[in-house]
Amino acid sequence: MKLKKVLDGVDVVKIDNFKNYNIKSITHISQDVIVSSIFICLSGNNFNGNDYIDDAIKNGAKCIVTNEQQEGEKDGREGVCFVYVNDVRIAMSVMAKNFYNRCVDGLKIIGVVGTSGKTTTTLMLSQILSSTGRKVGVIGTNGIYIDNIRQETKFTTPDPLELHYIFYQMKHLGIDVVIMEVSAQAIYYKKVYGIMFDICIFTNISREHLDFFGTMEKYARCKMDFFDKKNMKECVVNVDHFYGRELAFKVNIPCVSYGIDEPSNSFAIDIECGFERSRFVANILDEVIDVDCCFVGRYNVSNLLAVLTVAKMLNISGESLRVAMKKLKEIDGRYNVYRVGGKKIIIDFAHTPKSIGSLLSHIKNTSNYSIISLFGCVGYSDADKRKEMAEVVAKYSSKVIVTSDNPGNTPFADICADIITGLRDTDYVCIEDRSSAIEYAYSIMAENDILVLIGKGAENFQTMGTERVKYSDRECVLKLMKG
Repeated sequence: MKLKKVLDGVDVVKIDNFKNYNIKSITHISQDVIVSSIFICLSGNNFNGNDYIDDAIKNGAKCIVTNEQQEGEKDGREGVCFVYVNDVRIAMSVMAKNFYNRCVDGLKIIGVVGTSGKTTTTLMLSQILSSTGRKVGVIGTNGIYIDNIRQETKFTTPDPLELHYIFYQMKHLGIDVVIMEVSAQAIYYKKVYGIMFDICIFTNISREHLDFFGTMEKYARCKMDFFDKKNMKECVVNVDHFYGRELAFKVNIPCVSYGIDEPSNSFAIDIECGFERSRFVANILDEVIDVDCCFVGRYNVSNLLAVLTVAKMLNISGESLRVAMKKLKEIDGRYNVYRVGGKKIIIDFAHTPKSIGSLLSHIKNTSNYSIISLFGCVGYSDADKRKEMAEVVAKYSSKVIVTSDNPGNTPFADICADIITGLRDTDYVCIEDRSSAIEYAYSIMAENDILVLIGKGAENFQTMGTERVKYSDRECVLKLMKG
């Protein structure tokens, strides 16, 4: 694609040495540059892309996009076009969209924003739409799905260059609807800039990512400010949450509300949540639908209300939704129940105080099991969050095993010290190696115990230092099942 076309719509401050090169790739990683590439100079806390300009040029870059003025002519930079912009990340999103022929504009895009429930909501909606004959693509924490073909991804919301390549693939493979999780970091870093969502769901906001945002207010505002007419056409908002009620009141686009406790456009009554199944009556935009499905807990009733509302907005009939609800299948890493030698083990991704509380309270209220909880805290989490998570776990558990959960560069002993402050008089033990911790927890289970593995869900890695090491809670449980 010609450089001029790639730069269409980019807010350019000035261009030095413009030549309308035929661009073959765009990247912000100097090692990935090939001949006739654009190199984008991204900067972060620990790096500055401008330091790698000469490396990129040596590898064949013909255009450099930066927000830092470069000193005069340097050897080796002859014939290279320099494009100066105010915001490099916005420029990258615009260029990525152009480079992949604006394929995203030809897709129906559904976004899901919130602290908890994003993965469950996207994958439930995907199942329902697929059951009605739609070809569906999904982008999120559990991976990228193109009509049930799964690919791995490192981020909940991929970087723009990868993201628009995914849209390109989906468009050419006949996908009708794309359902994607939109993380707070993705919004902050403008990864989804220039994408017009047809509908966005707001699930909830609870304590998370304060290491990055600093305060709950900044974290919440990042998500809430995204709900604007420049980003989406309509929204579906959970008004059971304080931030959701504020959003529904202030948003400048058509808004459909859903909730259990607050007056809403879509709501649920006669809720019966069992240990492994839920039943309720849903009123979805004035159509009554009897729901019987494998998703449990009031938090999933809320997620299902969002899903049913969007499906109805996409003109799926109530009868089709009734049938689809009964056929829903569980989602990897979300309340997966395993039976191992007569004992029950649950794997769940819950990783915030609120989501852990919802999970454990459901188990406590729908069974006679004594809960053994196994969990850890990620290395970048703050001390207050670790203590709060521990307090919630202690409230519902008879025994607690503290273990690793993506510790990164933070010593396990430091993470444990913070967690222990919230465990009070609870019977606990610290075992760093997570697979060993699971084996120990299983070995001490009594007849009426249930083991709950919290925090990893379907993740197939542990972040140790700067490396991702292969690891899976599910594989550990399957090993136990084999004896």
